Amino acid sequence: MPAINGTELTLYIANNDASAEADTWIAVALSKSASLSISADLPDASNKDSSGWSEIIAGQKSWTMDFEALLDLTLTASAAGVDQTNMNLLPLWTYFSQRAKLKVAWGRNDNYWYGFAYIASLEESAEAEQPVSFSGSLTGTGALVYGNQGGAAGTPPTFPGSFA
Repeated sequence: MPAINGTELTLYIANNDASAEADTWIAVALSKSASLSISADLPDASNKDSSGWSEIIAGQKSWTMDFEALLDLTLTASAAGVDQTNMNLLPLWTYFSQRAKLKVAWGRNDNYWYGFAYIASLEESAEAEQPVSFSGSLTGTGALVYGNQGGAAGTPPTFPGSFA
């Protein structure tokens, strides 16, 4: 099984500009790391007939995406709060303060995880003699789907039409 360099996986957030015909995907700026976590609730279904063994049933599924990036305040944001070059802390703050649901994609080339999410948290960190960074957590709402909706290698994803 070939190994994948983590630099190749990118977290994208769609610019939900109502005037655009299609979404523009913007990578989280100066990204250092990103992670995807998928989990399921497993409610206890043990009963007197379980012969002393624990039994469970499949419950609700959920997912989160976490990221960390370096902060660059010279990246300009539009009046709508979306950085047209790449996503930085200020545009993400705008989405957070407006309680906006985001379209997100995480992956590389033509293989991405897609879903809708809300920003659960944003944090800025400034340690002495270190680059200023920010991090955040996205909590999914609804299904997370995997698909081949990207463009050529190195291009942003295309949100699946049936999922939009």
